[in-house]
Amino acid sequence: MSHQRGRIEILAPVSTLAAAAAAARAGAQAVDAGDDEKLTEAIRDAGFDVQICGRGPAADLSRDTEMALRTGAQLLCADVAQTDQAVRAGIARDHMVVQVMPGELAATTQAGWRTLVDLDGGVALAASAGAHSFAETLARTEAVAAVCAWLGIDMIRTRHVTEIRRCLDMTESILGTRPPAWAVRGLA
Repeated sequence: MSHQRGRIEILAPVSTLAAAAAAARAGAQAVDAGDDEKLTEAIRDAGFDVQICGRGPAADLSRDTEMALRTGAQLLCADVAQTDQAVRAGIARDHMVVQVMPGELAATTQAGWRTLVDLDGGVALAASAGAHSFAETLARTEAVAAVCAWLGIDMIRTRHVTEIRRCLDMTESILGTRPPAWAVRGLA
């Protein structure tokens, strides 16, 4: 059994401080405050044990190359093409996360990039095609998350933190990349 990879992180989109607190309690390692710089600062000031994706100097993960350079934040790249510009600007390769679609995941991961898939964006729409209920849509989204975990994803963006965390934990356990929560050693 190997435990070489780190735990897959969940990035939860939030629009309020209460939503950020709920996401952190549910198991998200990061929250996405979007373009709301005041919310980014409020989350930082509240002291939640999460990374913050957003605007401004309080963000740990930024979509703005210039801000990432100024603050030392990691850069969230919209696609692989943006990584070339970021490297030329002076951002280290290991300081970037590239947002990809599940079909691009294997190649991007093999190329050595940290990756993110947005399950609430286009992936969710594709997963819900033909679904007739919330439960069906969620089940299909969980299946996409499991495949992404199998292919080596580093971060998943979703508003379904509890459900996707459970799915990722199960997949990581099957892969042998998640250490057991409790281990007993039998001695003869």
